[in-house]
Order: sequence, then C-alpha cells, then structure tokens
Amino acid sequence: MRLRRTRHVGWYEIMSQCPICGKKGWCGINEDQTIVHCMRVPSDKFKDTDIGRQYTHYLTEHIPREKIEVEVSNAVEKRSNDHLNRVYRALTREIPLSARHANHLMNDRMMDDQSIRLREYRTMPDRDRYKVAKGVIGRISSDTDLLGVPGFFAQEGRYGPYWTMAGDTGLMVPFRSILNEIIGWQIRVDKPKLELTMEGSIKGNILEEVEPLPNGLRRAKCSLQVQDKTLEVILTEKDKKICNSKSGQFVFSVRLQQGTKYWWWSSGSKLNGASIGGPLPVHLALPYPCLPYWKTGEDPSGLIDCSEIWITEGAMKADLAADMMVKPFMAIPGTGAFRLALEPLKQLGCRHVVLAYDADAVTTPEVQRSLELCAEFFAKESDMALSLAMWDVSLGKGIDDLLRANYVPQVSSLLA
Repeated sequence: MRLRRTRHVGWYEIMSQCPICGKKGWCGINEDQTIVHCMRVPSDKFKDTDIGRQYTHYLTEHIPREKIEVEVSNAVEKRSNDHLNRVYRALTREIPLSARHANHLMNDRMMDDQSIRLREYRTMPDRDRYKVAKGVIGRISSDTDLLGVPGFFAQEGRYGPYWTMAGDTGLMVPFRSILNEIIGWQIRVDKPKLELTMEGSIKGNILEEVEPLPNGLRRAKCSLQVQDKTLEVILTEKDKKICNSKSGQFVFSVRLQQGTKYWWWSSGSKLNGASIGGPLPVHLALPYPCLPYWKTGEDPSGLIDCSEIWITEGAMKADLAADMMVKPFMAIPGTGAFRLALEPLKQLGCRHVVLAYDADAVTTPEVQRSLELCAEFFAKESDMALSLAMWDVSLGKGIDDLLRANYVPQVSSLLA
C-alpha cells in the first residue's frame, strides 16, 4: 500500500487502492492500518473536512495488513498567494504554449484564440526544466523565492543542488484566486499512466508498457496473482476480463485503463518542494473579455455581476463555460469540496450558487450525498440560494460539452 504523509501525525493519504471503496485518492488510513477514513462508502461515524465528508471504517482482524510504502517528504510550507502569483507570473514568461496544445484548445475544445492567449495556458516542457527554473529565478529576487512554491524543487546534482520542476509533460492550466492571482496549476498530462482496476480474488501489477495496437489502444505486460498461481499476460486498454466459476459465480475481473488525466502541479514529496494542499486552490473564471481589465489584487465585481456564480469541477471547464454563458464560474477540486468555495463566494457578494457538476457524476451515490451535504452546509453557513444545473448525459458529459452542442441546462432549486 502506497501512502503519503499528511499534516496529521500518524495519518496518511492512501495513494493506492483504498481497502474500503477500492478507489485511489482522497481516502486516509492510520499508521496501524486499523482505521480508514473513506470518502466514498458511508458509515455511522464521520467527520467533515474541506475536501468532503470522511467516513470512519474499522478494519477487522481478518483483513490482511499490507506492506506500507511511505513517500519521503522533504517539503516546506506553501507560500502566500501573493508570493505564488509573483513566481508563477514569471514562469508564464519563461515557457510557451506548444502548437499541439494550442490546436487542442482551438479544435477540440473550440476555444477562442484570444481566450487562449488571455488565460495564459502553458506547456510543461519535457526537457531542460532546470533552465526554465533558472530563468524564473532571474526574473525574481533570488533562488530562495522558489522555496514553498508547488512544482519547484531542489535536485541533487554533480556540483550540488539546483532548482528544477516536477510533473509530467502536458498542458498547464492556471488556477486564479478571486483577486486574479495565479495560485496553482493543474497539468493535463499527454500520456496518463496505465492502471489496473481489479475486483474479486485477484491481485496484480503492471510490469511494463508494450507496443500499442494499430488503432492506438495501449497495452501492457502484467503480473496477476490468482489464488496460488502467478500469470504474466498482456492486457489491452479498456478490455475488461471477467472470470466466473463453473457454476456461474463471479470470481474476479481485471481491466487495464488510463489513470487520471489531470494532476495538481506539486512537489511535496521532493527536496525543498511544496504541496499544493493546505488548502487546495479554487479557481475563478471570468468571460475572457473581462480579463484585460481585471487587475491583480482587485475584486472583479466591478467588471461583472457576481451575485450569481456557477460552480463546476476543473479550471478549463470553468473557463470554457464562463466564455459561453458570459457568467462567472468557480472551479472546486471535487464535488465534496464545496466548503472551500464558501469564503470566496462571500467575498464576491454572491447571493445565488448554481452547481453544474458532470451529468453522469450526479447519478453516483457519493455525489448525491455531496449534494445533500452541500445544501445542508449552505443553509447553515450562508444566506445564499442554491440550485442544481441538470441535463441529459446524451447531450454532453460536462457543462462545457453541453454548451458547445448549443444546449443550455435546466436549473432547479435545492435551497431557496
């Protein structure tokens, strides 16, 4: 089991599969492997956090303890928004947006060329990152200004440590505070890591990726442990293998699939790096014609009516939706992370919040619970009205897909 240290002594974030829900990310476990705080499977005992409700589960004795691999943390405290903005603005002058990523935004996302330029998307380079870091240092006061800035870290070199940058190669999407400060980035990675999704009496791991099929589907050589047998097989992406017993009972299933496409640009596990958390950023997206007039450090309510703000997941999705609806959008890290939005919404003078989660997401039990908790939270902590934007998934998965297809969502009240 791969774990990452948290701010709470004796507790870790589970980076591999959670023993309760079987999914990766967000869930936590204590050092003794006796208690799990699961984000997806309900229990009678729970606690509410900035990223959502964590349900307490006690692991019974018959559940085998797994070997723990804890990520080594040499991180420092994340710096202030003002400092992050100064460094990240310098970064935007050191790296361009690649032609490939610009074409993706224009042709696949149907984003206006001026919007792409004003939103300052960038491309994480695949080489010579130390040169980029050196260029950033040259634009700011000193190399110590990179301390506490997520994404940058110190690499041990032949002649001592030097500054460079973490993260996979991909499209970089900036997160802006309500004062137009760039306070974080997500990377839409060009080649997401392959992962195994397994259910039932099976364990396994990926040994290596092999040549893809002519149609582009990726393949990997995998080691699978079924009962007392170990098999080496080549699996193809999206091809789910299911095994049933002779009597027809389910035994196990395994599927090879691409992992998460969007990753926070962070360096918390590296020397002198910093985690993006504490707290995670939220992103305010304004329609792009507002951006030339939105000065850093200024409230945007003088440029656009902020009494109604729509909330979705993902900064790029929020950017696209803001352009097409000509409304302010706020992007949160997950459906359960609505608490992070409350103070920024209050500061903007928001009176009506519209939740625009993905159409397929709102049908899942955990998101339905998040909606109920969100309504309870806003009823208790604010006097804002709360509504839900809904549409048929056949018209588009996300609010951006729906709008590109020239449809608009139906808005229903959750909290008057």
